[in-house]
Amino acid sequence: MSRQPNRRRGRIRRSRIIVGRPLRAGWKPAVARAATLGLAPALLIGATVGGIAHVRSGAPGVEQAVAADTPFTFSGYGHGHGRGMGQWGAYGYAQDGWTAERIVGHFYGGTSLGTVDVAPIAVRLMGQDDVPLAVYSDAGLVVADQQVGPGDAAHLTPTADGGADVVVTAGCSGEVRWQGRADLPWVDPVDLGEDRPGNEHLKLCADGTAYRGAIGVVLDGSAARTVNRLSVEDYLRAVVPVESLPGWADTGGAEALRAQAIAARSYALAEQRHEKWQTCDTQSCQVYGGSAKEDPRTDDAVRTTRGMVLLKDGKVVRTEFSASTGGYSAGGDFPSVEDLGDKVAPNQQWAKTLTAGEIGNAFGVGELQNFEVLTRNNLGADGGRVTRVRVVGADRTIETTGAEARAKLGLRSDWFTVNEGAESAVPPSTPAPETGPEVAITPFGTDQSPAIQEKYNELGGVTGQLGSPVGPELMLPDERGKFRVFTNGVILWTPEFGAQVFDASILRQWLPGTGSAE
Repeated sequence: MSRQPNRRRGRIRRSRIIVGRPLRAGWKPAVARAATLGLAPALLIGATVGGIAHVRSGAPGVEQAVAADTPFTFSGYGHGHGRGMGQWGAYGYAQDGWTAERIVGHFYGGTSLGTVDVAPIAVRLMGQDDVPLAVYSDAGLVVADQQVGPGDAAHLTPTADGGADVVVTAGCSGEVRWQGRADLPWVDPVDLGEDRPGNEHLKLCADGTAYRGAIGVVLDGSAARTVNRLSVEDYLRAVVPVESLPGWADTGGAEALRAQAIAARSYALAEQRHEKWQTCDTQSCQVYGGSAKEDPRTDDAVRTTRGMVLLKDGKVVRTEFSASTGGYSAGGDFPSVEDLGDKVAPNQQWAKTLTAGEIGNAFGVGELQNFEVLTRNNLGADGGRVTRVRVVGADRTIETTGAEARAKLGLRSDWFTVNEGAESAVPPSTPAPETGPEVAITPFGTDQSPAIQEKYNELGGVTGQLGSPVGPELMLPDERGKFRVFTNGVILWTPEFGAQVFDASILRQWLPGTGSAE
């Protein structure tokens, strides 16, 4: 395990050894690893509080650095920030017979359950930023007090006075049928009522994505922003199936979907992102992708919790949630609680291997000399979530939070330990429940991939070679990437290769056991 010293700028740099406490039985024991390195077990005893033990030279003036290609494995629990409700925990508790009301009461301590009148909500469609608004509907639409026929499109350009210039065309790119001005920059469906049939939904010309309610374009300074305004209950129908798995209803988890509906409704109504919109459609807010993502099972969860929210001091609470708490929620606005339901999470434990060079680059400290966990929250295995770390490099030293370390290193959570070496396998996980077409979705973290949308737009959108979307964007198993199926093919995205277009048969290689892409 030793390496020859490197001499740079007159200083001796040696390999650093970092060892950490093992994750659980089944992982390579840290004591065994330490023995092979000639380290005393006492070093490991001192490592359990901070999470890392490290070796220093006794010679004065000697600085040690880690060889850039030295691998280190970050091992941890949970997926997401861990604040509020754990979605897999909710599913586990639902299977144990808990009601939705009991589930949200467990995760959101200090709140009470109440009801509010159904209200409209305005959602910024982030993927349409600075993109001209062009929409159509199979049943026709209304813009600038003008009735527009089925299939014809309205194109809106916002103006500084709060209105819009309007051009109506035959289809999305045909001849101009009418043009003028609108005092209000909105396109309405033929009926603005709640729970309208699909042929009345407005569709974006860019990709055919359908939305309930009205769609408008507003100015944010000089930038154009597309906004969808609709009933919060209609909005939730396209949120709950993306932020959770509809198939849970088929495996004893219907109450988890009801809990998700309550949490998602509360979160949305507590949001006040901007004077012109309350929330957005990405994971920065809640993932929302339009009416094509609706599912009867999650529709039922929304319907049976209509108007139900969580309150504190008479106000709706911003109820965050994440996929897996790892066994303990993180605390914050709500008390940390043990999450025994999380035992069903398919990826409750995880591992990621990074080189010393990658770690140093992530924090901008130069050659890595030391990565040290300073404090934890003392909840759960290995001392719980990391609250403070110190990263020492040849160029500088920084201290930051565990959450920031998680973000910079791309870890699943801030509950982690560090071991030298590359682990060959993640600990055994609980199989995900069979949920039909949604089995590849991972709740909370299925953020829309801008690369897929950009590739689709590049190929001409709904009028291009791929045709219309035939389903929502889904996650590949083990989160290796994302894909979306279209009429004439598939766009598949991975971090390694970016967005690529394939024949639908490619999914058989990525999703074992599927006979087709549909």
